Amino acid sequence: MIAVVTASTVISYCLYTISSETIEKFGTRNLIFTVPFVLYGIFRYLYLVHQKNEGGSPELLIITDKPLLIDVFLWIATAILIIYI
Repeated sequence: MIAVVTASTVISYCLYTISSETIEKFGTRNLIFTVPFVLYGIFRYLYLVHQKNEGGSPELLIITDKPLLIDVFLWIATAILIIYI
């Protein structure tokens, strides 16, 4: 189930970034460049849950895991730069 949900999430996000409605709303086709951050975030979270047994509280995990926190900030910064610049 994890593999199916992970793949579905990534595909859905990719389709969202290239959909005509999203492009029209934000005025850019470049949101596709945020996909690597989403991929890394999902894979990092799965690594922490399955290899490090740190599941249970995803919100705590996001604010305590430095690589994941950096990834979230980079995703936000990239999205802001793409949308507003």
